[in-house]
Amino acid sequence: MTGLNFKLLRPEVRQDSAIGAEIHLPEGMSVLDLDRLTESDKHTLQQALFENQVVVIKNQKGIDPTVLPKLAGVFDPTTSNIHSAGEKAVSDPKNILSAYKAGRIPRAPQVGIIGSGRFRDYEGLDELEVIHLDHTMFHETPLDEDKLSEGYTRPYRWHMDTPFYERLPGQVTVLHSVRVPNLPDQKLHFPEGQHKGIAAGATAFFSGARAFSLLTPEEKEFALNTTVTYAPQAYEYIRHCKGSDDGLTIARWGREVPVDKLSPWTWDNVAEHPMVWRNPMNPDRPFLQVHGCCVYKLTTRNPETGESSVIDDVEEVRKIVYNMQKKIYAPENIYAHRWEEGDVVIFHNRGVMHSITGQLSRYRDDEDKKRILWQCTMTSKTPPQPFRENPGVNGSGFVRS
Repeated sequence: MTGLNFKLLRPEVRQDSAIGAEIHLPEGMSVLDLDRLTESDKHTLQQALFENQVVVIKNQKGIDPTVLPKLAGVFDPTTSNIHSAGEKAVSDPKNILSAYKAGRIPRAPQVGIIGSGRFRDYEGLDELEVIHLDHTMFHETPLDEDKLSEGYTRPYRWHMDTPFYERLPGQVTVLHSVRVPNLPDQKLHFPEGQHKGIAAGATAFFSGARAFSLLTPEEKEFALNTTVTYAPQAYEYIRHCKGSDDGLTIARWGREVPVDKLSPWTWDNVAEHPMVWRNPMNPDRPFLQVHGCCVYKLTTRNPETGESSVIDDVEEVRKIVYNMQKKIYAPENIYAHRWEEGDVVIFHNRGVMHSITGQLSRYRDDEDKKRILWQCTMTSKTPPQPFRENPGVNGSGFVRS
């Protein structure tokens, strides 16, 4: 039997993103069966992902949801058996993640249900309502009605899948498209009048390696010597904040929930990670991995003196990170996955940032415009590894006392 193999996405799709490959299952296997994959197949699957950051397996209609968490385990043997957002779907209104109204599949509680629309008797759930977030809800300056009527959209918020509290980010996220809305293409909006044609509801990605490559030599040295401390209860901290037009940062200071008004928290559960991460199978390729909306403090080491300093003005921290990441936001650097029913997409959660796009919420009651995606990302037991080891500065895990 011909084994599992992969092929890079077409150059006009990848452009300069350094993202994207299609997986071809072994001959005779139409729907993924992990028990039938050889160790060589699994190694090839790992190679495809860690070299290209996002991979797609087409035509997987009927895949069982219990396969998704097992698939995540192929890329991280230390993964837990719990969704990174916790054992249950987030419903606490204090947490911004509750805005999705995401469900969980009862027979596979590690798998979330996201999308747009109301459904009955779906996967053991009597009633399900899921909401597709868009920039009109969370951006400081939403697109005007003329732009919306012309099909323009923006990224909602670039992020990794992790709560930045108590649990470490998973190595991968697995998505499966069950139902795709029947809508015309939309246009992803960029500065200076640029746009990129994308499918309605496309999931957008940019590579942390590509982002690092765009830094100046001075910025690279700073990033390699810096640790990021994230805000306590990070998503609750920013739940009243509005995003920038490009979704990379918070538009303005002043709406954060005071830390003494947050749900109970302790410093030893607050996430702290290097600014530049090491790829498991590409150890010589640095990845700039920072969630610009949730940053709280930077600890940086002067490479000449070895002395460490702390930047704890959140507004200044955001500016520093934004000035690094804003260079990536250009049409040629963004891969926007065009969903088809049956797609299984695996992305390297520690190697890309991703964002929701598309204006779907206005169509949520139209039967042929509803959407369902399954989402599985499980917390890892292994912290992200810093690209450069500087003891006491860019270690990873949770805040050290």
